Amino acid sequence: MIKTRPSLPSGYSLAGLPAVSKALHSDERCELYSLATGETALLLVRRPNGPPPEVSRLMDWWTTQPQQLLEVRHVLSAIESPPNSCGAVLALQGRRLEGENLREATRDSLKRLFHAMLDVVDRGRSVQMYPDFDPSLAWLAVDEATMCTLLPSNGAIPPEVDQVRVVARAYYQMATGIDLGQSTTGAPPLLRWSKFCGEELSRIIDRCLAPADSKASITTLQGLNHAVGRVRAECQNQQDASSDIRSTPASPIGRGLDRVAGMHALKDLLRREVVDPLRNPEPYRRYGLTIPNGILLYGPPGCGKTYIARQLAEELGHYFVEIIPSELASPYVHQSVMKIRELFDAAAEQAPAVVFIDEFEALVPSRSDLGGHQQYKAEEVNEFLAHLNSCGEKRIFLIAATNQPDKIDPAVRRTGRLDKLIYVGPPDAEARREMLALHLKGRPVAGGFDLAALADSLECYSASDIRFLVDEAARRALKMAQEITSESFRSAMARVQPSVAADVEAQYRSIEQRGF
Repeated sequence: MIKTRPSLPSGYSLAGLPAVSKALHSDERCELYSLATGETALLLVRRPNGPPPEVSRLMDWWTTQPQQLLEVRHVLSAIESPPNSCGAVLALQGRRLEGENLREATRDSLKRLFHAMLDVVDRGRSVQMYPDFDPSLAWLAVDEATMCTLLPSNGAIPPEVDQVRVVARAYYQMATGIDLGQSTTGAPPLLRWSKFCGEELSRIIDRCLAPADSKASITTLQGLNHAVGRVRAECQNQQDASSDIRSTPASPIGRGLDRVAGMHALKDLLRREVVDPLRNPEPYRRYGLTIPNGILLYGPPGCGKTYIARQLAEELGHYFVEIIPSELASPYVHQSVMKIRELFDAAAEQAPAVVFIDEFEALVPSRSDLGGHQQYKAEEVNEFLAHLNSCGEKRIFLIAATNQPDKIDPAVRRTGRLDKLIYVGPPDAEARREMLALHLKGRPVAGGFDLAALADSLECYSASDIRFLVDEAARRALKMAQEITSESFRSAMARVQPSVAADVEAQYRSIEQRGF
């Protein structure tokens, strides 16, 4: 892409190098030229009105790039380079992504491109740098499995949520030719411009660009890797080839369910009833026990069902897709049925897979409660039931979450479909203490603050209540120009009441006792 006038004209020879054939890229940061030999290119990195860029930093970056795509033939000395710049002669193979028409690319090609981009991000971590995904400076191997970028981004590695958005915007530009700039909202669906990408990839891009507080948003690279079905090489090496169902290694400390504060009984239950059968199915088979089809997490709002579901998926390490019912909705009759079928077909292709559906009661409402104008919903429930029956056989594990389990169709809740129904209530005392410590970290807290006593006083406060309570206490302390104290919290608690009343929790627990 030519944004600024190139400083070297065609035919110019710099420091005894082959003559410049053509300018491929020129902006305020760098210039890229093809040389007359046709096998090499000259890259000049500039720092206007300042000292030359650090050659060592660029060399560190180039060593992380695949040698079959990028080879450094010669680094220009300070004398050879133009003022305030450094340069190198590079041998480049594969296809330059700028100018590539990927709108007609197949879904498999577009998925390989996504995986290749995430590979570049992983390689950059080894040198504490993040790639510059400008298509004008990116090359893709002929087999589409490997990619290189000529430069890292300026400055330090951005926060992880920004890394996810940079990848999504760059992918959108490569797949459609449309540069979204810094926009994270209002982008037309990828499917509109790349007709073969499929709804799954289009939905992933939408989730990456969604607001960070959105339930469906993807805000971590781990979540993005799960969404696109990218299995880490280290996980693949540890899989048991003799097993019909691939297993993944135990989650590292601080990952997966270990990130859930407290709630040890719930985490032990999930590991025993869900993780262990999926990770090591052979002992269960000897006792005639099958892999479960799925689980239903239910309980009051704000108690962390969605977060626990995401951490459970991370613990398993399988292909992961997260949806909300509105993503399967359609104004056309039968279209939602087709979307449900496509969802399970895509998961079967990537098996073993985890499918997480939030607000589950909106997808499978009780058919007996549907009015005449809602009978089309019964067809959607029937379609879902047909796929749910065979989830275990197809190595698909379903995680559903709801605040209203009584509104779910009884046929969905029965045993053999959703095998485990697990109550997720307000956090216990230990979880409340850990949450308070997490939310207070980095804030000015008065010495001698009794965290345990405060945690004990917050019974029936949900996880979201506790976070809001800490913010309110901090606002109170800021207003008084003092550190956060117990008095700050007492004042906040007078305004923030627990959202889970005792009678509400008792109602949920009665459902648990009835067994559905």
